[in-house]
Amino acid sequence: MAAPARRPGASGPAQLFAAALVGLEEELDWTLLGELHCWEGGAGFFPAEQRAALREAGLLFAADVAEWVPRGGPGRSLYLGAALAELAPILCERLVLEREVVALSLPGAQTAELNRALAVVGAALGRELARIDTVPLGELEGEPCDHAWMTSVLTDPEAFPALHDELYGRRAELATGRGDLAAEREQAGSLVAALLERLRPPCLLTTTDEELALVAPACAARGWRLAVPASARLSAVVGDPVRHCRVSLESVEESTG
Repeated sequence: MAAPARRPGASGPAQLFAAALVGLEEELDWTLLGELHCWEGGAGFFPAEQRAALREAGLLFAADVAEWVPRGGPGRSLYLGAALAELAPILCERLVLEREVVALSLPGAQTAELNRALAVVGAALGRELARIDTVPLGELEGEPCDHAWMTSVLTDPEAFPALHDELYGRRAELATGRGDLAAEREQAGSLVAALLERLRPPCLLTTTDEELALVAPACAARGWRLAVPASARLSAVVGDPVRHCRVSLESVEESTG
């Protein structure tokens, strides 16, 4: 795709954020992304109405992080499994809240396409937007984070097929019927431990209801209190309930309004 013309008038943080989202929606190869998300009929997986729903959900999640992330410093966030649905909150944190953001995902065609579009739109806006890195979580260096985002990672049917079936309660024809549950539980536990190792309470942990089944016991084992809000927001692509949980070393209510 040809690089878009440099966009004028995107000087302020909010304007830059809006221009980046518009530019990405125009630049991304939606046919390719659809094929990567859905093997059969994938070319039409992201029609205009689906892109609009994805845009709306992204803006709502961006508003969430603007409200929920810790205050009182520049802050550092870690997005594990960063993909299409995470672009809006990542850009909000980086451009509007001016926080440091580390986005990690597996190497592959989707990550390459997202990074390509981010680079093209960033060049048009005269600002480096973000980059999704493929370094293993265990090799990540830098300061501790006060926000971690992990949504629909441990339920990925390709990476964790047996765990996907168990956490969603899928049986018979609805199940993948693949994988080794014991091995996947161990792998997922190691991933959660590595994620928590990079957090320092008090902090924010964004995850899904299904993944809380593994995250909550891991927090308790560290002596961390997890305040899980009563309300959740559904993710755009997968439709998982996402909650922004407060993590602290002090005694707090298990659930807040």
